[in-house]
Amino acid sequence: MTVSLDVSGGIAVIRIGEPSDTVLSDVRALLPVVASARAVVLLVDPGLCAIDIKRLVRVSAAQREAVAASLRGVRDEVVNLPVPVVAAIGGSPSGEAAELAMACDLRVLSSDGGLGWVTDCRVTGGQVLVARRVTADEALRTGLVDRVVPPSSVLRTAVELANECKSTQAERKSCRIVAP
Repeated sequence: MTVSLDVSGGIAVIRIGEPSDTVLSDVRALLPVVASARAVVLLVDPGLCAIDIKRLVRVSAAQREAVAASLRGVRDEVVNLPVPVVAAIGGSPSGEAAELAMACDLRVLSSDGGLGWVTDCRVTGGQVLVARRVTADEALRTGLVDRVVPPSSVLRTAVELANECKSTQAERKSCRIVAP
């Protein structure tokens, strides 16, 4: 299974292990389950890095648009979860994985990683995929992520941030960021 769920101490950890055609629907299926947790950590595994972009290149423009529509739906559901969501980002995810990470309230990125975006651009005669990679330092400097930590500390730091967040019925979700 490419997506799994572990709950400990009120913190739900959704682990995305590798890209597949069912990742988005698998994550979407878990979101109602984790809505009752104190906070959620979305762990984007390093295995999603280059593989995800290669998968996008191999499909048609229509298939990419279908994936994008599904991604927008899942991203909106993550944004609208009634509990804080912290992304634990290992490696340099791109495409769907990077989009899901950016939908989270807080983001922890591996110091050897980065974030990548892939977009369709129309040029004379057809479409071209354009990719942009943002390094960990640039992501921290520009506010795309809240923490950059050694690869071995990504999940631990994300869980610590999730524990600092509080969620109550009165306030939909609240996260305070403490200086590192």
